[in-house]
Amino acid sequence: MGSVETPDILLYTNHSCPWAHRAHIALAELNLPFKEEIIDLSVPRTAEYLAVNPRGLVPTLSYNGTIITESAIVAQFLSDAHPSHLQKTSSEEGGALQRAKINFFVDAFISKVNSQTYGILRASEEEKGPLVEKLLDAVAKEVEPLLQDAKPFFGGSEKLTLAEVSATFPYSNPSITF
Repeated sequence: MGSVETPDILLYTNHSCPWAHRAHIALAELNLPFKEEIIDLSVPRTAEYLAVNPRGLVPTLSYNGTIITESAIVAQFLSDAHPSHLQKTSSEEGGALQRAKINFFVDAFISKVNSQTYGILRASEEEKGPLVEKLLDAVAKEVEPLLQDAKPFFGGSEKLTLAEVSATFPYSNPSITF
């Protein structure tokens, strides 16, 4: 499943799904051609789609006929299959360390910051203030220290990295379209 030949890629997606944005961004950064099938998330999934992904979630990637699910796994797979600026390979000098730092950053962002956003969105106006303060405290404590060398991107990269792809803030711009 390497990147020698152009792969046959079909992305099952929904443009309003923030997690699917990870796959779209990775594909765009890697300049990989792909077809897409839009999955309507407002209705129960069809039997045909459930045969592809029994969880019924998006994104799902068909890569030369092999199904890969879950947005972070899809982005990681694409980055591994098509080495690029997104992250170094494990065998490159500093690659294993860069990958560990990216994974730690993404884990901190998703578990300590992103996990709080849904509560803010659902909160009443009176409840939002303290929840936003808690989120900002988590950003300052958990995320900002990991970004000290982010100039302009993670780890001082001049281009987008897998850190930015994987830590896409799902509610930052709901009008994003692909």
